[in-house]
Amino acid sequence: MTTLITILNKLRLHADQFRVSAPMVGPLFDDADQRRVSHDLDAVRTRFEQHPVWPSSGALGERR
Repeated sequence: MTTLITILNKLRLHADQFRVSAPMVGPLFDDADQRRVSHDLDAVRTRFEQHPVWPSSGALGERR
């Protein structure tokens, strides 16, 4: 067992790096990064549902 712990320490692996979930339940622990990413994706999705074209930069054509 100590050999396994030594190997994991050398590889810099920690238990909190992996999401734990159960079948039919979902994630067992709250993850702030997961919430933030899903919120950002929802914002992008609803923005493109309302306005399906990306806004232009305002500078049209070639300028020198």
